[in-house]
Amino acid sequence: MAILRHEALQPLSRQHHQGLLASLLLEKGLKKNASLKEMRDFILQFWEEELLFHFEKEDLLFLPLAYKYPQLVEALTQLKNEHQEIRLIIQKLNNEARSEQYETITSFATSLEKHIRFEERQLFNAIQEALPEDEMIEFSTELHAISEKDFCTKYPVKFWEN
Repeated sequence: MAILRHEALQPLSRQHHQGLLASLLLEKGLKKNASLKEMRDFILQFWEEELLFHFEKEDLLFLPLAYKYPQLVEALTQLKNEHQEIRLIIQKLNNEARSEQYETITSFATSLEKHIRFEERQLFNAIQEALPEDEMIEFSTELHAISEKDFCTKYPVKFWEN
């Protein structure tokens, strides 16, 4: 059954589509023993062009809700922890030897997919239930400029096809 997403959160959900696609393409690349360098470069560019901004926007908008809506504290704590976990994976990817990156790339793909599923299935639903319509409309104003940029299909190196 499809989840009815509030219009205010739809821009983030559209960006989540790119994140899920990125995870899927990385999994395909891993199964095909694609170049670790190519997958690493893909992740780092995706991080810089898409994911970092997405995380910053979610942190800015959602984390303060914990002070006003106690029923959201647990989910928002999970959001914060998962964002930090993925940031640490990016940091590790930047600093480790290429020969060690298979596990880190796998960890990134798995963690990103798990995180997006959590946001779509739990966090966004909890936010929609907790917040009154006027506050949801404020999110619309903050998020209206976000668009899905189709990063994955436009990425020039198709490591997942080899």
